[in-house]
Amino acid sequence: MTQSKKDGATPRRYDPAYQEQAVRMWETSGRAAEETARELGISVFQLYDWKRRLRGDRVARGPRAAAEPALPEDKAELKAEVMRLRLEVERLTEQREILKKAAGILSEPPRRGMPGSKP
Repeated sequence: MTQSKKDGATPRRYDPAYQEQAVRMWETSGRAAEETARELGISVFQLYDWKRRLRGDRVARGPRAAAEPALPEDKAELKAEVMRLRLEVERLTEQREILKKAAGILSEPPRRGMPGSKP
């Protein structure tokens, strides 16, 4: 005995432009497919399938593989990319340090006389 689909349960359809944009976002972000799919509200398997159909990939990579963007050919473009990446690393390092300090402050026990502290 087989069960039929519930009434009204139709699969979502995404236009090819959205599929292309989702695959491009995943490939250029450097993040895991699972993370990108979760952000877009789709199945990771759907993302892999779109990539396979759009890019003509025959062999699927591991579930955590992210496509590497192509490197610029021009030396000036490479220098600009290195500078951009260095600035991004610096910014992310600053953010991480701020978060570490905030976590340290929030984990400290409250001082006497502060709301919620015992006298």
